[in-house]
Amino acid sequence: MAVVGLRVWGLEPCDAYDINTETAAVRRAAFDRGWRRYHLFGFSAGATVALAAALADRSAIRSIALFEPATIGDDDWSRVEARWRVGLTDIRSLAADQRQPAFRRLVMASPGQLPSTLGPPPAWDALTDKLEDMLAGVGFRSDVFSRISQPTLVLSGANSNPRFFDVARRLVQVIPRASAEVMSGCSHLDPPHRSAADQLAQRLLKLWDFAAA
Repeated sequence: MAVVGLRVWGLEPCDAYDINTETAAVRRAAFDRGWRRYHLFGFSAGATVALAAALADRSAIRSIALFEPATIGDDDWSRVEARWRVGLTDIRSLAADQRQPAFRRLVMASPGQLPSTLGPPPAWDALTDKLEDMLAGVGFRSDVFSRISQPTLVLSGANSNPRFFDVARRLVQVIPRASAEVMSGCSHLDPPHRSAADQLAQRLLKLWDFAAA
């Protein structure tokens, strides 16, 4: 197993950056470890990268697991998604020190339901803007994922904004072998790899066994 952090955090604000920068980092991590075929798991922007990597290297990917992808394409595939994009645009128009708190409220089912263990929000800096710019224009539509044939598991947190449930439904609609599950007690700010690791591991092992059958 390898954890591949988003490449954006190692860049300079002036560096070129797009979704291909991130998928190349996934490919490099696999190559460096001698992996010809591998499973992918991604969270938030990392889940978007996992989907893009699966499109770019379909023969190398054995299965895909996602927790609340940040975006699944440049199309407004539902009214919910269109409203979500407006909400993100509104957040980016705020003063820098107000953006992260507003984003935290946006991703929760209830703005007042923030996890009690949550620390202070990180700074919203030029690299955050670079990441958000990439996510706002990934260069593909959601229906392109019909080309993914691998078993795909899309997880959502029960305490997250219902928009993430719609994301999961859309992926199940377009990916032939996709299924969706909701994880109780989890949210975008309290993802399962932090708060429900054993439960997540059981789901991943089940997916990997299914992919190997």
